[in-house]
Amino acid sequence: MTPVMEHKEELNEETTHAANPAQEETVEEKTETPSSQDLIEPEVNDDADDSEETTYRMEEEHDEESDYSSLSKAELVELIEKAASFDDLAEAGRVAREVRRVIEGIFDDEEQAALEAFLEAGNEKEDFQPSPDELRVRFRDAWKKIQSRRQDQRARIEEEKQKNLAAKRTILEALKDLTENEEAADALDKVKELQSEWKKIRVVPREFVQELWDAYRFYLDKFYDNLSINYELKELDRKKNLEAKIELCMKVDQLQEESSIKKAMNMLNKYHDEWKHTGPVPREYSEEIWARFKAASDKIYEQKKGQLEELKEKRRKNFELKNALNEKLEQIATVLYEKPREWIDKTKEIAALFEEWRKIGPVPQEHNEAVWGRFKDLRNHFYRQKNQFFKQINKDKSDNLEKKTALCEKAEAIKDSGEWNKTTAELIRLQGEWKKIGPVPEKQSDEVWKRFRAACDDFFNRKEEHFKGQKEEQDQNLEVKQKLIVEVKTLAELENPEEVFPKLREIQKTWNSTGFVPIKFKNSLQKEFTELVDGLYKKHKRNAEEMKESQILDYYSEIAETPDGKRRLQTEERKLRDKMRFLKNDIETLENNIGFFSNSKTAGKLIKDIEAKIKRANEQMDRLKRELSAIKNLY
Repeated sequence: MTPVMEHKEELNEETTHAANPAQEETVEEKTETPSSQDLIEPEVNDDADDSEETTYRMEEEHDEESDYSSLSKAELVELIEKAASFDDLAEAGRVAREVRRVIEGIFDDEEQAALEAFLEAGNEKEDFQPSPDELRVRFRDAWKKIQSRRQDQRARIEEEKQKNLAAKRTILEALKDLTENEEAADALDKVKELQSEWKKIRVVPREFVQELWDAYRFYLDKFYDNLSINYELKELDRKKNLEAKIELCMKVDQLQEESSIKKAMNMLNKYHDEWKHTGPVPREYSEEIWARFKAASDKIYEQKKGQLEELKEKRRKNFELKNALNEKLEQIATVLYEKPREWIDKTKEIAALFEEWRKIGPVPQEHNEAVWGRFKDLRNHFYRQKNQFFKQINKDKSDNLEKKTALCEKAEAIKDSGEWNKTTAELIRLQGEWKKIGPVPEKQSDEVWKRFRAACDDFFNRKEEHFKGQKEEQDQNLEVKQKLIVEVKTLAELENPEEVFPKLREIQKTWNSTGFVPIKFKNSLQKEFTELVDGLYKKHKRNAEEMKESQILDYYSEIAETPDGKRRLQTEERKLRDKMRFLKNDIETLENNIGFFSNSKTAGKLIKDIEAKIKRANEQMDRLKRELSAIKNLY
């Protein structure tokens, strides 16, 4: 067999062996194949073919997520700004997403707290404007920078794909020329160079991957079919390939030390891509080296799969913990509280739940939006209800302020009054009404209370001062009346009425003109004086009616001499006229009764009684007329 035919057969044998699933099953065939939406694609795998290739894929779990919940807002901003300058844009994007998840919660909490304070101050929600925040601006700038770099990267990658497509087509043309032209001494070297260039060219548009690979293999197979090459050169080339594949096996073994699941799987797929582009090895080592490489790859896959299962279990427990927090939050957020203190206390409880939430790690990706959405909706519902509650309280406080201001105006309108009893009763009533009115806005609370209290204090201070002087006056009046009683007792020892009654009238006049005495002495003092005077009239056999009328006339004279005598006399006149009107009605009723019984033979005694009542009423009417006449004469 010629070296050329031997080479061709070896090539065909190795190619057939590598592509035969019966001889060399792939890791994907030995393991469960995850769903396509959860797979991690290799970093670059546009050149995949069906021979000696195993692409290791796992459900996507962000194993490199970091817990940034304990960082401050400033630290988070510094972290994303640092990430914006990373050369690794994938890592920069991951950090940015994790920071954003945490910091936007902080921004929302701060804005919510500012809004609550704004509403509690009595403002309207639509007037609220968040305060400028330098950290928020820095965060957005860093975020935009990363997004902009990623967009630029995607554009560059697309441009690179097109360039790579053109470059690979150029290589295919060169391979085609080598297969169609006469055999050259350096043809193999040129093919090796083209293979090396082909390997260096990475991503191309996905729709051309299979087409390019099929053409590439076709021209390589055709080249080796046509090539007459020295057998020793071929063996030397295979030995070099064997060394390269041994090194790849060692690199796969080293992936056991890689802590990042995602990075390990990307590197594993990269090594498989390099294996695929490394040429054949000596036939006697072909199956052994592939078995070693595949076993090392399977070991890495199983190891990372186990770590992934642990991560998934941890996230499942996190999901349960966050569901439990949602249950607690729902019990708090769905209750309508009636007191401000309750809302404040529950706000603190929700803040504590949120802190606990942030300390719990990630949940399975398929549950992330749902569990966080429920927590966020419940929390937002609570804050809406709270804002509505305090908005209503602010409205009630405004209404209460108007009511209390009106009470201030009423108190100020009567605070200078001299009608002590009437004004005192009214102010006490206003104070009782004040107590029934609820709270007012805190900013006006002290002001409106001081205004109302000042009006009340002004009146009661004047009243106290007034009655303080009045007490002294009453004590003096008490002494005067006690002396007058002594004088009346002295008159009781005299026998001559002509001497007694002029002095008695003077004493009575002085008694009536003397003002009030302390209330506790009023009745006993008046009773004693009246009994002494009555005793004098009886001793000297004066008519009681005459005595009474004389006293009343003296009383009217004394009233006329007081500062507001005219007004007081008018009051007495009105009382007399009322009495005369009632007497007149009684007399007319009695006279009608006499007419009713006049024809009765048995009503004689009754008629006499009625006539006696009419007489007494007429006498009383005459006396009242005299009193009225006396009052008119005093004007």
